[in-house]
Amino acid sequence: MFAELDSGKDSHESLLSTFKVFVPDVRVELNGPRGACQWRGQFAMANRLAWWQLETETEWTCWPEREEERFCLVFPASGTFGAQIRGKSLQADSSSALVLGVKDISKTWAHASDDRHGRMSLKLKVADVRKTLTSIFEDATLENIELNPLLDLDSPAGQTLWSLVQAIAAAMKDESIRSAKATALLREAIPRLVFKNFPHRFLERLARHGADASPRQIRAAVDFMRAHMHEPLTLAEIAEAVGISERSLQHGFRTFRGTTPVAHLRDLRLQQAHAELSRAENTLAVSEVALKWGFTHMGRFAAKYQAAYGQSPSETRRSARG
Repeated sequence: MFAELDSGKDSHESLLSTFKVFVPDVRVELNGPRGACQWRGQFAMANRLAWWQLETETEWTCWPEREEERFCLVFPASGTFGAQIRGKSLQADSSSALVLGVKDISKTWAHASDDRHGRMSLKLKVADVRKTLTSIFEDATLENIELNPLLDLDSPAGQTLWSLVQAIAAAMKDESIRSAKATALLREAIPRLVFKNFPHRFLERLARHGADASPRQIRAAVDFMRAHMHEPLTLAEIAEAVGISERSLQHGFRTFRGTTPVAHLRDLRLQQAHAELSRAENTLAVSEVALKWGFTHMGRFAAKYQAAYGQSPSETRRSARG
């Protein structure tokens, strides 16, 4: 879905009704006269993301009509954007972003500067954000993490965050450059960047987190790898399957296996490829066997295979066929 509205051809009612599609369960009030007010807005929804950009001479106030967890990032371009969260008033300007991520938000508001207010907003599915959050801190929730809602965009992490959001904005505005796979990666990268770099009550764990994986959990991770070797596994999926964070998974493999999860998964796949190429009844070409076991780059596959078995994949196949 994509909609582009402006005061030259659309009514305020059209603007408000479109806004309600993207942010339901809120009551919106425009704080100024509607008649001569100039405004324009772009709204897009795709790949489990909602994005919108507004420029208006009218100031806004919004009241949530029910308490719910959310994850919405607001980036003021001109003027300010504020929220009352847990009884405390917070306000972002063009050098900061505001995260709306908890239930107890009393209201939000937009104030104009020089008769103009503009902002960009990005809303992620709460289920996706929770999944990313628990892959980093197993017992964390959007409620108990107590993330500082104000994000400094002048910091290195803030500049990276803004770049990622701009990439999403470009894709949302132009379907021809939109990629579902790239959007999915950005959808995970944004909350991961926030939770790993901006202040909250669990942040200090990152310095010491990772020494708590048990041998049983690492064995379970290996079993999961064996059962899903044909699939394009990610570290997040493996860690989630055994109930630990990615950092714990990596630390556990180094401690108990003397390797990394990625290297171990590659070795398991190499073993399967070697076993298949060594069978006389195998009729698949080397490239087909490599793809079957998750190797998409033939040069790297051949090099790793040669290092592991002292011969090339094609030599193994020829020997097996007599």
